[in-house]
Amino acid sequence: MTDQITVRGARLHNLKNVTVSIPKNRFVVLSGLSGSGKSTLGFDILLKEGQRQYLESLGLITFGFAKPPVEAITGLSPSISVDQHLTNHSPRSTVGTVTEVYTYLRVLFARLGHRPCPVCGNDAPPSIDPGNTEWEDDSSVGYEGTDYGETFPCPHCGAAIPELDMANFSFNKPEGACPSCTGLGVLQQADLSRLVDETKRIREEGAIAGRDIRYIELYIASLQAAGAYYGFEFDFSLPIKNYVPVQRDLLLYGAESPQFRRHYPNVEPPASVRKGRFEGIATNFLRRYAEHVQDPDARERLGEFLINTRCPDCGGSRLRPESCAVTVAGRSIVELSRLSLAELGVWLELLSATLRPDELLIAEPILADLHARIGRLVEAGAGYLTMERSSPTLSAGEAQRLRLATLLGSGLSGVLYVFDEPTIGLHQRDTQRLIGLLRRLRDLGNTVLVIEHDLETIGAADYVVDFGPGAGKAGGEIVVAGPPAAVAASAHSVTGAYLDGRAAIALPLQRRVPADQAIILRRPREQPAGCYLCTFLWVCSSQ
Repeated sequence: MTDQITVRGARLHNLKNVTVSIPKNRFVVLSGLSGSGKSTLGFDILLKEGQRQYLESLGLITFGFAKPPVEAITGLSPSISVDQHLTNHSPRSTVGTVTEVYTYLRVLFARLGHRPCPVCGNDAPPSIDPGNTEWEDDSSVGYEGTDYGETFPCPHCGAAIPELDMANFSFNKPEGACPSCTGLGVLQQADLSRLVDETKRIREEGAIAGRDIRYIELYIASLQAAGAYYGFEFDFSLPIKNYVPVQRDLLLYGAESPQFRRHYPNVEPPASVRKGRFEGIATNFLRRYAEHVQDPDARERLGEFLINTRCPDCGGSRLRPESCAVTVAGRSIVELSRLSLAELGVWLELLSATLRPDELLIAEPILADLHARIGRLVEAGAGYLTMERSSPTLSAGEAQRLRLATLLGSGLSGVLYVFDEPTIGLHQRDTQRLIGLLRRLRDLGNTVLVIEHDLETIGAADYVVDFGPGAGKAGGEIVVAGPPAAVAASAHSVTGAYLDGRAAIALPLQRRVPADQAIILRRPREQPAGCYLCTFLWVCSSQ
């Protein structure tokens, strides 16, 4: 078996007939100026060709994976990308669900959670079967493996208390999700001021945003039919602000909405749209948004017309009140979700000392997995994140580091991993820990290919391929390839000059004096992402 990946005659994008050999099972950095061709080699050639060849070996059709313009590629392994693009844009995805830390906590609370008895209000400890220390995950047969008819008696009053299950602590399942916000933690409402211009007329002046004349005529026909059905008329020559409440509620919320039905509580809605079953402008918009919530482009476009407010019933916790009331060692799953991962790891280390022997028998395998997962996340520089942090709010670097921690737990070997600048957004003090993770991934028997500008990471690599000498048309060549010391000794490498200390970015001798303009934060109270950052409250353009 070959011990290197060899690319001969690569001519994609700005690469100029490049030939290079990359040692396998090593930590390799592709360096050089932005636009010099390193991403072309790493992602567009090695990654895609590795994926294409693997799919082809399985007999699968490889649409979208064209062969790159190279003479030959040998020694390639199945490849996995760890780039700067978020893989999950769903608002239901959080740091806890992506890393599965929250999944293990759900098991812990389902098996060991204490809660108040719904009848007498006293503490009802969990019903523990010493002979059953197994737990079933979400892929188990049945709905998380529990018969929801099972109960146990309250030790104080004897009332039957339903057994808890993992689903009771999931905000993505009806058993656990807050019914008001359906587990999102926020209530989404249409921004009527942007959807409808009430100073304009519907037909002549285009009062409804984003609707062409064909839809407007359909709306008018349905509204006229609804008016005839309920016994009132629409005068479409008037601006919307002159509509009476019953007309306005029908237009905005539809014939089936509570806002309109309060006017006709005993009248059934029309049977069809043609007969006047009008959906309502705001109701229609919310439905379309829900249908396209997985599409990031549509979500961004439609999101401009949404108003998000924290759910008043769950306070943003996403869970039902009865799920929030369950505690382990005096803390609820909501409280733990708001701790940073590093703080959660400390709490879990102290938890074992507070559990009874029968509880510890169940908790030990769960705690062992949690310790391992959280340890990798902290080591990857993600220890400041909280489990409740929504996945779409993560930066590219944060998403990469979460994925890196997950990959370390997979135990795969013989794989080519391609990373795209994993140090982006990472504090300099955490770079060495990240390098340690990359080396551990290498030590599992993998080839770790990192596209990077950070000198500390480049200097820690086993092998460096430096592209240049410039960018764009001036790039596309390999200036030098070898250990970091060989790159540092090269007189033609810009990267080598910085590695060797021949070049450096000097600190300015004189700092700029601040102007009289300022951003002023008053009474900051938010604490997102586990660190004390402030909400943007007020901007003062000048003093």
